[in-house]
Amino acid sequence: MKPNKPVMKMPEFLVFAKLLAVGFLGAEVWRASYYLGANSALASADLNLYVKCGLILFVALLCVTYALKRGAHVAAARVGRSLRIDLLIAVGIGIWVNVLASPWLAKAHSALKGADSHWATVVLLLLSAVLLSPLVQHSWPRNKRSAPQLYFIADEEVRDEKEDLFASETQAKSFAETVLASGAHPGLVFGVDGPWGVGKTSFINLAERYWKNAEDRAIVCRFEPLRYASQPDLADRLIRELSAAIQRKVFAPEFRPAVSRYSRLIKGKADFSFLGFRLSFEPSQETVDELLDDIDEVLRRIGRRVIIVIDDLDRLDTRTTNNVLFATKRTFKISQATYVLCYDTEILAGSEEEGARAREFLEKFVTVKLSLFVDSSSIRDFLRRDWQLAENHLGSIPSDTMVKLGAVLNELADILNGELAAKYLPLVGDMRKVKRFVNAMLLMQIEKSDLGRTDFNKRDLINLMLLHLNYPGLFRRIYAEETEGRSGIFSVRREYGERNFKNSSEFLKIVEESRENDGFLLKQLFEVATLKLGEPSDVDEAVLSSRACFNEDSFRNLEGYLKLIVRFATPEPQETFVLYQTAVERVRMGETISSVLTSPDFQLERGEHAHDQFWRVLVNQSHDFTSSVSEDAIDTLVDYLPYYSAIAHKDRGLRIRSIYSLLRLLDQAGWGRTSGHRLPNTPENIIKIAWRIFGEHSYKGKGILQRLVADDRGVLGWSDLMLFRLQCSADRQGQLFNLHSALIVHQDNNAATSGPVSSLALIGMRKLSQKVFALFKRTYIDSRRNFFAEVNDTSAESFLGEVSSKLDRQASSDDQFETSDASFAQLISSARSVVKSFVIYQLSNSLPPQGSGIGCGHYDERGAGDGGGIAKLMNEYAFDVCFNPDLHEDNIIFFLDHCLSHLSNGFFSGRDEEGYFASKAELPGGLDPKEMGRYWSQHRDLIRQRVPLVEERCVVTTNYIASYRDDLDGVFAVLDELAMAVSSFNRNTIEGTLDR
Repeated sequence: MKPNKPVMKMPEFLVFAKLLAVGFLGAEVWRASYYLGANSALASADLNLYVKCGLILFVALLCVTYALKRGAHVAAARVGRSLRIDLLIAVGIGIWVNVLASPWLAKAHSALKGADSHWATVVLLLLSAVLLSPLVQHSWPRNKRSAPQLYFIADEEVRDEKEDLFASETQAKSFAETVLASGAHPGLVFGVDGPWGVGKTSFINLAERYWKNAEDRAIVCRFEPLRYASQPDLADRLIRELSAAIQRKVFAPEFRPAVSRYSRLIKGKADFSFLGFRLSFEPSQETVDELLDDIDEVLRRIGRRVIIVIDDLDRLDTRTTNNVLFATKRTFKISQATYVLCYDTEILAGSEEEGARAREFLEKFVTVKLSLFVDSSSIRDFLRRDWQLAENHLGSIPSDTMVKLGAVLNELADILNGELAAKYLPLVGDMRKVKRFVNAMLLMQIEKSDLGRTDFNKRDLINLMLLHLNYPGLFRRIYAEETEGRSGIFSVRREYGERNFKNSSEFLKIVEESRENDGFLLKQLFEVATLKLGEPSDVDEAVLSSRACFNEDSFRNLEGYLKLIVRFATPEPQETFVLYQTAVERVRMGETISSVLTSPDFQLERGEHAHDQFWRVLVNQSHDFTSSVSEDAIDTLVDYLPYYSAIAHKDRGLRIRSIYSLLRLLDQAGWGRTSGHRLPNTPENIIKIAWRIFGEHSYKGKGILQRLVADDRGVLGWSDLMLFRLQCSADRQGQLFNLHSALIVHQDNNAATSGPVSSLALIGMRKLSQKVFALFKRTYIDSRRNFFAEVNDTSAESFLGEVSSKLDRQASSDDQFETSDASFAQLISSARSVVKSFVIYQLSNSLPPQGSGIGCGHYDERGAGDGGGIAKLMNEYAFDVCFNPDLHEDNIIFFLDHCLSHLSNGFFSGRDEEGYFASKAELPGGLDPKEMGRYWSQHRDLIRQRVPLVEERCVVTTNYIASYRDDLDGVFAVLDELAMAVSSFNRNTIEGTLDR
């Protein structure tokens, strides 16, 4: 069947009338310019020819430049390509009409002919000023933008193939060719479907570049309904946008009247009032179809197709979306138009009730649908390397900044390359989400902090950031419950009496009730089953110090993550486990421990915490050290003891803790290590531990016992030695099996290294105790030096450590040394009391192994006997040298201080007395009560006479402060009892001898 011939349309009289007027007015302007110019030429006949030519050339160049800047040449080319001879004839007729009408304007022309010659100059200057003003403003140099302090990525769509990171250009070109090749027919609608952020706008931009290269075939009209969502008539706005797009490309003057009539038809009748009368005007009786035919006729005549792209359709509410679709459908009669709609079906479908109906409507409305996807591999490759090649895309961020963020970006890339990629794609599966993630890191200024020097687990950091970006309410709850020292329902815990980590029931309930994505993130962060956390003993310290699920006790990891994200606060390097782990690795690679401990991160001026943590981590990992590393560790730790504080206050007291670290080093690394592997802990291998301790064989002259009490270490060296000896006792359950066995084997190769702990302690500690006493005897007893006096004479700086003594110590109000109960002076006094009591007690104590360590006094000075010979020698030394007032009157003070340092606590003694008091059980402090009773009987009167002179004196211990004035009466009463017991014992002994 032959198609119906199109009905011939009426000519657009208004278009011809306008061009007729243009020709008439143009001719009149030319005539007026000629008359005024002629007058000016006569007046300036004497003006130099070069000046005239220069002025003419200047004005001509000004006019040409202005016309070119405004695109006059483009408009002229567009008019020329239209080949509208009929319109050119209309302009010519307008000029002819001007010639015919010139007699009617004779008076006006005569006035111009007789006008003053300066009028031409005025008009020329005015024209020049009008044209020069926009040219100067356009060419005036702009101020350079100052470099921003912070850089963020703008969410800009891709505009050319150089910015195409996901290789969408090929698909976009294929789509563009399909649209052009499909031909134009009414109602052809292409749908581009994809989730937000997938790059629908960028995809259309790439396709549009192809359409623009085929300008002789198509015109692209981009309609963004989101900009006009508040306007009541979107159909009118669509037609206006279509008209503007067409007229920018082709010369079609009759198109505007047709669009205007269409707009008036849609608007309906118009009302206005005049002098109290309301008048109504209704449009002509033309139908919408007839007007659309007019518009279509114009498009067919110019031989172009119009591709109407409607973007962001899914960002409108349901009512506005329906209006846009209705407006689009009303224009389906335009056969030269092809529509491209960009939307996300899932968003338009909305709720489940309306979802099916919305999907059916879209299927009916959209002729051809193309779905866009982004592969996780594209995001992965971008995060790993392609951002470096995309300078135009991420040009706002310096490359060095992106390199610093590389650790987190690479971890995110690994996530998208793993088995859980599908779970993460809804959260970070398109470029918009990646940009937002990178901007969040930039806001946190992560690039200013070296994450490699922190304990943050990068995957946990990513998960928490995704929670923060996508579920702020849930993140705020985590922040409220897990900061400021609190441990809420999210962090894992271990209940008292239970072995394994567990989640709280409230957390499991939140996970069960949560949506898919936020529940997934919570599981990745905190769920014990997902993290595969078993018994605490099976969890490595690196995990305990880094994973976000731990937020109790000493591992406040989650709070650190939250403070980083919210407060942009990164922990000091000294507060991180990775600093010490890295330092240990440097030691493994051959760097000396001294060079590590003198590096900036380990400056003792900042406190002993860094050294404390370093030795802790090093000792924990020392089981696989090579012999050279073991030697360096043991020697360095012994050398550094005087550098550490002996005051157990805040982070001080590292000297005391380092003794046990030294013992663990000996037990784990001080024997049997070759360059390749550790030998089995057989007696012949572990005996090297004893050689190190006593300075025998290859360690001659380097024995630990001798080094601990070197002359330059003073009395504190003896405190170190006594603590070292005490910790070697097997009955203290110190988990030092190799060391205990080495001491036993060193004394007797055939002795058993397993059995009752008390027996092992008794055997293993004999030679060690005898050696320790021999050193003390040679130093103090043989030379009759008063140990108590030397402790009093030791400077306060020695207790603080050699490095600490170099610091500018403040007054006793200094917060570093002061507590609520004790000043700095009290701390030093307490430390002196501890050294005196501890050293003398360990040497004189004759108790057998009972779980608290066997005393030196239990053994004889030589041989295998356990007759308490050392205790007898120590009692003689204490009462005949240290406390003997015949040698020095201050020795009485040492005796009284010793007594007041060993008061009993009523709570532990089971008595009703409050506070501390003197008792016969505790007062001797390891010395023999009989010897103390004899001493008191001999010097009682002298001591009582001396007390009033020093009654203001106090003795400070770690638990209490005793004063001479208040507490000596109780001490004297107990001493009287001891003296009476000795007297009674002596009397009974004499009587028994006489009886015999």
